[in-house]
Amino acid sequence: MGNHSSHNYSERFPLDDYSVAVLRKTKNRKGREVEDNWRADYYSCGRRSCELDLTKTNRNKREEELSISIHDHVSNNASDDVDFQMKMTLEEGLLLANVSLNGPRCLQQLPERKTPIPQGGVLKSSSFLYGRDNDRKGLIVVLRAKRRDTEEELPYMITVKHYFVSAWCSHGVSVVAKIRSDRGDGGLNVEIEKPCMQPKREVLCIIDDVKGKGWCPNPTSSDCSMELSNKSSSGGNNNNSNAVPFSYSISGQQNISSLISSSGYSNGDYNGSMIFQDCQICIDGVGTLWTY
Repeated sequence: MGNHSSHNYSERFPLDDYSVAVLRKTKNRKGREVEDNWRADYYSCGRRSCELDLTKTNRNKREEELSISIHDHVSNNASDDVDFQMKMTLEEGLLLANVSLNGPRCLQQLPERKTPIPQGGVLKSSSFLYGRDNDRKGLIVVLRAKRRDTEEELPYMITVKHYFVSAWCSHGVSVVAKIRSDRGDGGLNVEIEKPCMQPKREVLCIIDDVKGKGWCPNPTSSDCSMELSNKSSSGGNNNNSNAVPFSYSISGQQNISSLISSSGYSNGDYNGSMIFQDCQICIDGVGTLWTY
């Protein structure tokens, strides 16, 4: 497919005979403001059950903001809905993100994990698990690549992953979005992979592997593009995206085995997982607000 940076785009990705993921990209201009929107909708039995929406607003080169939302409402009970919201801006060339997450009591924040990046710095993960066997299961992973392993250091790149599988589908789907600060032009660069379809058992295996231990970051997988992390940590420019305010890549097939091996491992129980209620936590510049 290549890069689709300036034109509207739409593509369907059938999961089985009754389910489909639909990917759309639109660009809107309002005066000097440019808004790029990318959206993935998941349909099951003709009914939209989950949406992932990413919007980047560019008012000028020094005033950009980005929002990511995941809304899962596959259940007929509104109290089981899951709503993930992330707002992101630049602060001194690094990423400052605020996260809100609303969901049922079965929603869990899994333990955080971190892995050194060979070229320097650290890759940290926060992961959130929700759903039940009789309707759907979902996993949201937020990864932050940082030059130094300190609480005060903001990330130069954030990756958001969403895994979703419905009880009525033979396949699950995952979507990956990477956002990084571009030290060459001072803006926000976005890379989005097309939806990856996987057999239900493989998605459930990924979800089961993180229970109790959280997502184990792997800098050599889709958790963190080595090309992007190398350039960001060394202060180099990314010439591929300087020419456009927003770009996303439509990749070919993803390496499913690397995705599975990049997740954590566990004995299948929930020991060590944490549930927060009516409180606010901060994870290295990413603020998280939990409400039930």
